[in-house]
Amino acid sequence: MKYRRLSPIRILALIGVLIGIAAAGTVGFIILENQSPLAGFLTTLNLLSTVGMGEMPASLGGQLLAVFLIATGVGTLLYVFTSLIDFLIGGYLAELLGERSMKKKLSDLKNHYLICGFGRVGEQVAREFSRSDKPFVVVDADPASITLCKQYGYLFVEGDAANDEVLRKAGIHNAAGLVACVDSDAGNVFVTLSARVIAPDMQIVARANSEDSRNKLEKAGADKVVSPYSIGGREMANLMMKPMVSDYLEVVTGGGELEIRVEQLRLNGDSAVLGKSIKQLQIRQKTGTSILAVRKPGRSFDTNPDPHTILEEGDVLITAGTPAETQSLEQLITPTAATS
Repeated sequence: MKYRRLSPIRILALIGVLIGIAAAGTVGFIILENQSPLAGFLTTLNLLSTVGMGEMPASLGGQLLAVFLIATGVGTLLYVFTSLIDFLIGGYLAELLGERSMKKKLSDLKNHYLICGFGRVGEQVAREFSRSDKPFVVVDADPASITLCKQYGYLFVEGDAANDEVLRKAGIHNAAGLVACVDSDAGNVFVTLSARVIAPDMQIVARANSEDSRNKLEKAGADKVVSPYSIGGREMANLMMKPMVSDYLEVVTGGGELEIRVEQLRLNGDSAVLGKSIKQLQIRQKTGTSILAVRKPGRSFDTNPDPHTILEEGDVLITAGTPAETQSLEQLITPTAATS
């Protein structure tokens, strides 16, 4: 644990000072008041605990020692006590409860996403997942990144994302997908390799800083490889040449002010719409959602599909609509169509 209001070493040092004061008082009363070691210790203990010492010391030296113990020892004792309470409740206990809560939330996650690396790209990925209400866990070894996750309220696992045990803590076995976006291409290769070995069927999207790394990431097991620089350059060119098209795509991909979203829905084997055509289902009329494309297993996308297209198991529907319209479509497809 890294969070402490007062470090354990400082608390031990303060306790050591307190013991030293008690020892000095005991020796002092033995010498100045001719008390036995036990009597000297009890006299010192009474003064430090603010109980009082009964009779005043007979000698001037004993009286000055009593004043010294009251002035320094009692203050030190109170400071040690309050610091210890602050350490246990304000620091250690609070963090312990936080870690237990985090572990409980992680153990309950299913069909979530792992974001490996919380730099500029990873932070943007997390923002998009959060806006779409998709559950996710950030995996990063940088304490500064973990601090940001705490501030944003994101679930996280602190550690090297290429480490199998760290990925298991993040719930990789129950995850729907993983985004490998650490700063280096080599790091993303190792993350992808580790994830692919643990979860052979999981969707993995990896970041590549250079085109040379694309093949390596694909061979390591990435389903999709994304270059932020290529995407950024393409977007800037489109904004210059086709600004209205870019504005429209910004809207339908969730970046604009309107609530129109492009989603994908996969039809499972017991979906209520199997064997029926788009026209029969009256999807547009009943839900307000537009079917932009249908992709059947092993085939390419059928954009602007014919209304008489029969929907079958394994088909993926690419839809456009508001969140409420998409929810209506999901209810139409119920019981087992799932967003993927």
